[in-house]
Amino acid sequence: MLRSLLAVIVAVIAGLAVAKLVESAGLALRISGDGAADFHAGALIVGWGLGAFVAAFAALLMARRWAPVGWLAAATILFQAVMTLMNAVLPLWAWLGAVLTIGAGGWAAIRLTKASHARPPTRQEPFA
Repeated sequence: MLRSLLAVIVAVIAGLAVAKLVESAGLALRISGDGAADFHAGALIVGWGLGAFVAAFAALLMARRWAPVGWLAAATILFQAVMTLMNAVLPLWAWLGAVLTIGAGGWAAIRLTKASHARPPTRQEPFA
């Protein structure tokens, strides 16, 4: 149980770092004009999707491929995205895009690692 908790914490930190990195790269391009707001919203969505994938993938590797841990890591990234969306003025498509890409990122990590919803067996101590 402690291993799963630590896996989610470490993985979410890694996922948020990736999301911020992609977001910063999008802002560094400094696109101006009519499509600037849409471009920056798109960069946010791509960053959150990649962050959810990285968070779920890392959590699954640390927690012995137990699928609920990957979903929890992706849901935590979704929570962060919703908090950002509530503080920013973004169109409805950004909300829908965030939910879909974060869900797809978590799902892709679970499918890629072939994670199971069954709890992994506990390991035996060598001298028990």
